[in-house]
Amino acid sequence: MNILLVAYYFPPINCAGSLRPLQMARWLRRSGHSVTVLTHTYQAAPAEDPGTLHIHDPAYARAHQGRHRWPWLLFRVAAETQNALGVYASIFSPWKKNVLARAEEIGRRVQPDLVLATYPPLEALEIGLEFSRRWRIPLVSDFRDGLMFLPIEGKRLAGHRCVREKYKETEAEIAAASALITAVTPVLQEYFQQAYPASRAAVVYSGYDPRECSDLPNIPLAPGYVHIVHTGRFALSDAATDIRPFLAALRRAAANKGLSPFRLHLAGEISAREKRSLRGLLASGQAVLHPLMERRQALALQQSADLLLLVTRPGERSGIPLKLFEYLFSTKPVLALSDDREIRRLVLDSHSGWCVSPCDIAGITAMLERLLEKTPSRLSLQRRHEVIAGFSWENQMKELNRRLAALTASRS
Repeated sequence: MNILLVAYYFPPINCAGSLRPLQMARWLRRSGHSVTVLTHTYQAAPAEDPGTLHIHDPAYARAHQGRHRWPWLLFRVAAETQNALGVYASIFSPWKKNVLARAEEIGRRVQPDLVLATYPPLEALEIGLEFSRRWRIPLVSDFRDGLMFLPIEGKRLAGHRCVREKYKETEAEIAAASALITAVTPVLQEYFQQAYPASRAAVVYSGYDPRECSDLPNIPLAPGYVHIVHTGRFALSDAATDIRPFLAALRRAAANKGLSPFRLHLAGEISAREKRSLRGLLASGQAVLHPLMERRQALALQQSADLLLLVTRPGERSGIPLKLFEYLFSTKPVLALSDDREIRRLVLDSHSGWCVSPCDIAGITAMLERLLEKTPSRLSLQRRHEVIAGFSWENQMKELNRRLAALTASRS
């Protein structure tokens, strides 16, 4: 089957959101499909790649540094002005316009049997919907986050009626037109099934790749400490995520002289507010800010940890951070500060760690005191490796391929 995969977030963008479409392309090709990825480029004349179509993004949506800052700022101001006037636009609109201008060329080159579009951004779904209608081929819509359900763009939705209406209209169109909707969590799947009973929705989790964790560099950490490691971002990934309750609990635990000394390692971008909250722990050496790491270094730091930290926003959310699957595979115990029922289920069902609400300072303190006790068994767990194995990229992409095969069979 010839598959056109529409994914703005794709390497060389280096973020968790680009890994899912990358793995889709990789494993669907291994399953015998011809996969062409339709994505962005910030180069006016990108190099030819038989497996990837790079369409120029004049707004430089994810590369607004240096000389790219001024065109990005211009397009961003233009989009915000249009939204304020009641007309929908986004920083990704110029990329979508360029893609649709080359629709005939793309169709001739790829000759797709199916289009697979992955959100975010909204414009990737719109492109998939347009191509599906134009070429009369099935559309598979992949949701890494909710659109109207627990949206990642809540502030923008709340600020502009035209954005809310556009998202609501597009979601309904996608639900009606998609031969299959794939969601990263059961919560998101349930939303589509309840909001759009005629839609066909399935869960395809993100995952981990065991090969990425082989031959990792060694990152030695000082002996005599319990090393707590977090990789990635907090509020800069989700503005509602607040690490201050955890830091307050950590200070309380630090005051207990009967506990093992600890060091908190943070590898990833930190907001200005988070840096202010960390000042005391940084000054005492109980917290360490690592410079930005490439992916293999971050995985190596996870492997060196005694305890891996996950913090999500208060309340339930539809997304599972990709690093949770990496954490599960690392075999290191996980402290998940989360109210999300699916995150808690994954951690507890796999016997990989412990869960506390991210706002519960007393509960977090009690858990830290338990985990920092000077007893060898405090961090020991009997993991259910068969459960963890199910979340490898290979197994999750096999599930996606099975769904696509069933879709093809139902149409023949």
